[in-house]
Amino acid sequence: MALVGASTSLLGNHAVAANNQIVKLSKVKVGGTYSFQLTNGAPALLFRTKTGVFAYQTICTHEGGLAKYFAPRKLLVCAVHNASFDPFKKGKVVAGPANKPLPIVKVAIKGEWIVLA
Repeated sequence: MALVGASTSLLGNHAVAANNQIVKLSKVKVGGTYSFQLTNGAPALLFRTKTGVFAYQTICTHEGGLAKYFAPRKLLVCAVHNASFDPFKKGKVVAGPANKPLPIVKVAIKGEWIVLA
């Protein structure tokens, strides 16, 4: 797991959610991710699936490190202590010292935009 932090990458572009709009739906392919910043400055990561979109704040619930998406294992992993979270199971902790899931960011598709809900 030591290489997880080095191997982790965020897919997509970084954007600040303004007026509740995060990104145009057409800019995030099915199976893709998109990093953005909440209006309070917190980093977040959006996922698009065949059935919709969901997102999490990516500040680790253990000691506040940044969790990044490690696509080969389909996990969000914190580089500080390798706490791992399953984004496809509501941000549930799957390994490491964290004991709380990542905070869910409510998002939705509205017209041609992905928005904060």
